[in-house]
Amino acid sequence: MEILPRYFLEIAFDGTPYRGWQIQPDAPSVQAEVQRALQLALHRHQVIVVGCGRTDTGVHASSFYLHFDGPSDHTLNERFLQSLNAILPDSIAVKRIITVPDDAHARFSATERGYVYKVHRWKDPFLHDRSHLLKPELDVASMNEACACLIGQQDFSSFQRTGSDNRTSICEVRHARWEPTDVGYQFTIRADRFLRNMVRAITGLSFRIGRGLHPAAYMQEALEARDRAKAGRSAPACGLYLAHVSYPFIPSVA
Repeated sequence: MEILPRYFLEIAFDGTPYRGWQIQPDAPSVQAEVQRALQLALHRHQVIVVGCGRTDTGVHASSFYLHFDGPSDHTLNERFLQSLNAILPDSIAVKRIITVPDDAHARFSATERGYVYKVHRWKDPFLHDRSHLLKPELDVASMNEACACLIGQQDFSSFQRTGSDNRTSICEVRHARWEPTDVGYQFTIRADRFLRNMVRAITGLSFRIGRGLHPAAYMQEALEARDRAKAGRSAPACGLYLAHVSYPFIPSVA
C-alpha cells in the first residue's frame, strides 16, 4: 500500500459564517470549505482533512491546524498555498503548509492548545462578531485571583458542555490570565487539552466575578463541585479565538 506524504495546513478563519469547524448536515462549516478547496486545487474527487479540534458556531481561529495526505508525484509548496487561498472564501486563509511525518496527527499529536477571549467596552462596528461587547468595568485583579485556582491537572467537568462524552474530564491548565487592553479586556488560557465549552464557561464565570456578583473564591468552589450548573452561563462565542497549538515537530513562529 502506497504511503502518501502528509501535510499540515495552518489556517485562520472568521467563524461568524460557520456552524463551527466540523462538517454539519445542511449547515456551512470550515472543514467543508477547506475540503472543497483542496479537492479543486489537487484535482481530486475526495480529500479528507482532520482538524486539531472542534470549534463551536461563531468561534474564530487565528491559528488552527489540520492534516491531509497529498500527492506522491510532486511536493506541495508556497505556490500551492497561493492557489488554495485563491479558492477559499475571504473568511478562511491558509498561513502555512508544512511537510510532517507520515504518522503526524493534527489532533492527537498536539501537546498544547491556547485560546484568547476578547472583550470591548464600547460599541464598535469593526469589532462586531469578533469581540464581546461588555460595558461594565471589570475587576481584573479579582478575576486573576479566581483563575489562579485553575492552574494544574484537575477535573474540569464543571466547565464542560452538558452531555459531553469525553473519556476523561482531566485537563492540565498551564496559564490562565486576564489583562486590560486599549478597548477592554483579554483572557489568555493554555492547556494540554480542553473540554467542549470549557473556555467559554470559565470566561462567563470570570465575568460575574469581575462584576462583583461572586467572590474570587467562587471559582474554586465551582471547580470542586464538578457540576456544570455551578459555573453558570457561558460567555458568547464571538469573542473566542483558538490562537495557539503546539506540536513537537513544528517550530513555533513568533
